[in-house]
Amino acid sequence: MEKNFDIKLYNDYLNGEKEAFEYLYSKYKSKIEYFIFNIVKDYQKAEDLTQETFMYVMQNKMKGNCTFKYYIYLVAKSKAYNYINVTKRRNEIDEQYIIKESEKNEKDVLEIITREESKKEILEAIEKLDEKYKNAIYLVNIEGLSYKEASEILGQTLQNTKTLIHRGKMQLSKILIKKGFDEMNKVAKIIVILLATTVTLSGIAYAATQIYKKFNTNYNITMNPTYQSTIDENTINNLWVGTLDLAWKELKEKIGKDRVEIENGNLQIVNDLNDSKFSKDMLDSNDYKIEVERTMTNGYKIDASLNKELNFLEVFDNFSNDYNWKFGNGEEFVKYFGINDASSEEMNKNIEILFYNKISENELKSNDFAIKLKTKEGDEIILYRTDDNKSFNEYYNDIQEKTKSYNGSKEFSKNDQLRIPYVKVNGKISYNELYGKKIKNSNGLIIYDVIQNVKFSLNEKGCNLSSQATMVTEYLSATMDAKYCYFQDTFIIFMKEKDFDNPYYALKVDNDDILEKKEDIDEPKLIDKTVIGDTEHYEKYMDGIEYKFYEDENYEYYYPSQKTEAVKVYFKNGEFMTAEQALKEKRITLELLDKYGVVYIKKSKNNM
Repeated sequence: MEKNFDIKLYNDYLNGEKEAFEYLYSKYKSKIEYFIFNIVKDYQKAEDLTQETFMYVMQNKMKGNCTFKYYIYLVAKSKAYNYINVTKRRNEIDEQYIIKESEKNEKDVLEIITREESKKEILEAIEKLDEKYKNAIYLVNIEGLSYKEASEILGQTLQNTKTLIHRGKMQLSKILIKKGFDEMNKVAKIIVILLATTVTLSGIAYAATQIYKKFNTNYNITMNPTYQSTIDENTINNLWVGTLDLAWKELKEKIGKDRVEIENGNLQIVNDLNDSKFSKDMLDSNDYKIEVERTMTNGYKIDASLNKELNFLEVFDNFSNDYNWKFGNGEEFVKYFGINDASSEEMNKNIEILFYNKISENELKSNDFAIKLKTKEGDEIILYRTDDNKSFNEYYNDIQEKTKSYNGSKEFSKNDQLRIPYVKVNGKISYNELYGKKIKNSNGLIIYDVIQNVKFSLNEKGCNLSSQATMVTEYLSATMDAKYCYFQDTFIIFMKEKDFDNPYYALKVDNDDILEKKEDIDEPKLIDKTVIGDTEHYEKYMDGIEYKFYEDENYEYYYPSQKTEAVKVYFKNGEFMTAEQALKEKRITLELLDKYGVVYIKKSKNNM
């Protein structure tokens, strides 16, 4: 989508629409500056060469079947090396070099770390790489170019480029470890992914941040989000939070329209946002923030954020260690909290029954009920158990109607029970269907990017919600009365201000993908220090000689090197030993080595 849109704008410029190039300039300027600076080591010269790069691209139409991104980086590399006169003078771009058929770009992969603080650590670590690795990793792992495209831009062989990136990732892993990424599970996972995949990050945000940090200038740099969704499609379809509605309403206000209409017909999401009744007036002013800035093409970058930290009046009981319960048709045990016969009656004041419709007069249980959970902050959390498949508006209307018609007790009594799973959502939603859409009667205003971050958790203590929506537009120009409130199958979560009718958050939970799973608290942890540790420190274990560390009735098991002392098992009680010793004492099985990806060789005794 990005590739095609860039080409379209470039062709529009060549066909006389001069304003189309302003978009490409704002998108690539900071990225090209950063790339050139890594070659010439002079920021002012990098600025000049960036302008020369854009002038060349504007005056010399690219040829062949390559992407605009590939073309502009190739020109930028040539301008940089012309300046420093390395290897040979490159006064002109080799036309044949440019028109080579380029490979298809590698497919995007999920971000390796979803937490913002982890992403910041990785960006800082990349900046500390040796110069010979930095641009290779930048082009492939941040800009998303293929190895072949990067090798041609850098003037390296394909194999040399792959070697540079591999060694750069190894150096990056050491930097991360020294920066504190030494938790056993996490560091092993990070290093494996660093060596196996690319890092999908926003190139313009990275480049602009690094240049700004290095030179502390006051340039007008717009950091546009270009992330891919990191939440699965099913969860996206089952989730709503009001931050995007706030950003959309702000956009309508800025462009002076009651409704935003898209050329060639509105999408359903556009109609839904136009029709949304949710507004900032439904929120406490301390809980939300809306910021607007103008982009380089005089468009708008709108950030709308919402933060809620809610605490129940009393902490519920945690059932995770005492019971093994599943959710719906899920196969895994999930964590639950709530109230049972052994719970303190103080917890009952957390709950108000909205309605409880029994399956029949002779049945105690119900598949159709809703409760309100009260918080110290005054916000209400509404849980609705249902098998219906409706919109959130329809769900909420059903709750209101059923609550009005319910004549039973609304108190949660000592005979009632409650069971709620721990819920956790953490990731990004990228609304790619809005990318590049042109707004009607707006003098060429297009929607460049729409992204929403959502972090939500529900546990025995309360409920936390943190969300930010960013929208960027650019111009081109037990008793019979007992109630068993077990949220162990499909249910809906709403959050709203106490004195307002409409909610600001909704989530449908119909599978266990976003539920926190129970961990086997007795399972030991394993770490292979020859993989994630300092190479020089563990060099003695990496001499390539096979070492037999275990055997059973039918097989012998060998490490591909003498790293037996470096593969450690850590137990919950603080005890640790080598994996070899733990296997011989039958305190672990080989499945633990498989789980952590420890490489070993299995040899059948029958073939020896």
